[in-house]
Amino acid sequence: MSSYTQIEITPQAGYQVGSKYNYYDGYMKLKSSGHFGVTVDFDVNPIGAQVELIYAFQNTDLNFKDYYFFPYETYITQFNVHHIQAGFIQNFNYDESFRPFAGISAGVVVFDPQYNKNNGGIPDYDPGNRTKFEFGFTGGAKYFFTDIIGVRLQAQLLVPLEWGGIYYGSGGGGIYTSGGSLLQLNFTRGLIFRLGD
Repeated sequence: MSSYTQIEITPQAGYQVGSKYNYYDGYMKLKSSGHFGVTVDFDVNPIGAQVELIYAFQNTDLNFKDYYFFPYETYITQFNVHHIQAGFIQNFNYDESFRPFAGISAGVVVFDPQYNKNNGGIPDYDPGNRTKFEFGFTGGAKYFFTDIIGVRLQAQLLVPLEWGGIYYGSGGGGIYTSGGSLLQLNFTRGLIFRLGD
């Protein structure tokens, strides 16, 4: 059924679990949201190894809470998050219709605050977008209805090494956090189009 000269193109959509960065006197939180993207897999051998390219997008709200200056959780802005990665996955039962898989990936993530869309607290300083290194772990399963059409269900853990800081000020007070690591977990599904000989 399979040939290692084939390519899989998978548009995907799903759910991004919210994530929080804690610092010594409070936290910042990216809220849960939709998660959309596309994955392209290239067969590299006849036993299920594939190299894949990944683009994913998340639009979410950034909330802020400081226990001393701002004791209530405050909406700051919308955030666009772009994940761009390359990775490797291993498919199991590669000649069967049902194929579990697992993989790893690495690349960059761009955190892009949309301050012009702010409806709540207004930052005094816009640091612009931040591009950071990240890596990821993926696991799931594919099921092929035909040689060229299938579905892909997966869970993915993305780990930006540093997501970038932000300054928030209101009245006479202001707080800056330098940012830190986040764990971003998403669950997606997609329709596979398998092309090639």
